[in-house]
Amino acid sequence: MTGISEETTHAVFRFFTEIGILDQFATAELARALSPDMNPSEFGVLTHFMRLDHAVTPTYLAKAFQMAKPSMTAILSKLEGKGFVSIRAGAKDRRRKFVALTDAGRDAHAEALARVAPLMAARLSGFDMSALAAILPVLSDLRAHMDAARNEADGL
Repeated sequence: MTGISEETTHAVFRFFTEIGILDQFATAELARALSPDMNPSEFGVLTHFMRLDHAVTPTYLAKAFQMAKPSMTAILSKLEGKGFVSIRAGAKDRRRKFVALTDAGRDAHAEALARVAPLMAARLSGFDMSALAAILPVLSDLRAHMDAARNEADGL
């Protein structure tokens, strides 16, 4: 990181290291709570769809999740097999696919969230929830900033 102070470099590295470790903890907890019905990747895709109100392409999802298209296709195939998403051919170009959340997918997400939320809350028991609430706007702003940078780089 040329032109950036050593102190800033250390703070940035430490920040992303802490987030990475938290992600590992959360993903492991999520996997335990969702098993055997769903895995964290499938839950992540369903969660993404909960924010959308339209169908999207597998390529869009792969870029949004920053993963290879074959990996996203595998996740979508599993979700389709469970009836949680529908995949249909495009009206103009039958080779182009569109993915949409089904009612069963919405229900599965709600059920999974109901299993996950109490476990996550239990992990935070004894933690200062006002401190957590205070950092949420900063994390949200950082996510939006990084989303925008990714979208610009990937043409989303």
